[in-house]
Amino acid sequence: MKKGFSLLFTLIFIIIMAMVGVMILELGASSTRHTARSFMDTRADLALRAATEYAVLAMQGHDYATYGRIKKIDLSFPEFNAEVRFHYFTPSCTTTNGDCTYEDTNDTNMTALVYVTVTSKNPDFYIRKVRVTLQNP
Repeated sequence: MKKGFSLLFTLIFIIIMAMVGVMILELGASSTRHTARSFMDTRADLALRAATEYAVLAMQGHDYATYGRIKKIDLSFPEFNAEVRFHYFTPSCTTTNGDCTYEDTNDTNMTALVYVTVTSKNPDFYIRKVRVTLQNP
């Protein structure tokens, strides 16, 4: 009877230790997933900031008199795609295609609304970040 009780106690102990081991592995895996998602989220924020700064530099270096308004810029990063769209507030707006609004004030001399969207290329880990800024060229 004593040997049977010891064997039963040993089996229960092994089962409990196996369950604790599985719980530790699950915790480690979820921690790894969280770290990877946090890392990719930070990279998306940095790509969003880089695309916004690139758009502002493109606006400052663009010859509006010769080439007209910038409508859209597409950028590609290793893990992300970025799309930059512009909407201008200007007194020279005569089109109805939606890339500008007629606004005749001293404060809005070709002011542009810069709409930046960053999306991940990985379909298993989808991130979409958006930033809207108002810039003067």
